Amino acid sequence: MDLSQTIGALIEIIWIDLVLAGENAIVLAAATRALPQDRKRIALNVGTILFVLLRVLLVYALMAVADLPGFGFAAAALMLWAALWVTMRGESDKMPEIAPRRALGPVLTGALAYDAQGALLNMTGVMGAAQGDKPFVMLGLALSIPLLALGSAQFVMALRKPPILWASASFLGWIAGRMASADSLALASPMPAGLTYDFAPPLGALIALLLAFGYARGRKIKRVEDR
Repeated sequence: MDLSQTIGALIEIIWIDLVLAGENAIVLAAATRALPQDRKRIALNVGTILFVLLRVLLVYALMAVADLPGFGFAAAALMLWAALWVTMRGESDKMPEIAPRRALGPVLTGALAYDAQGALLNMTGVMGAAQGDKPFVMLGLALSIPLLALGSAQFVMALRKPPILWASASFLGWIAGRMASADSLALASPMPAGLTYDFAPPLGALIALLLAFGYARGRKIKRVEDR
């Protein structure tokens, strides 16, 4: 990568981590609300460590299968879902629906299960932003850890507001298109690789924006009908 590509990759990785860092602070608060104060502190610390370990495992698993045919298309589908997921998260003011438990094990299990989707989307997005460059993938993983350790609730609330919400959805679609265009199946197609690489990201951004807008529009219509 040249300097401009390196700076671009860094910006994309940081944006991915901010958008898809998850709601770990909110999740842990919801999961531990029934615990006594002393056990709650333990649950918060152990839960954060488990969130980090989950992302480490996911990164290595994704890197292990990144060269397989179809991985780019599967990752692109996940990124389009991430764009819709971000919109759904932005449209909702509800706390995570995690049943309160008074035992530490079930609390941590429930929080980890709830976080799994966000962790998968986060690490897949980091792979896409890094464009397969292992040091940048590791950097994306490393940058996600402070968000988990310090709590990302403030970022979640900020990113729920338009126009950042729409820009984030479009960005995730852009990453989706780029990952699809880099798949070995796409590279083996008759279409010139350069054309595919130039055409797929804006198409992905448009699809993601349409999905996000369609969900937001449908939710608004439903609210009107409910009234």
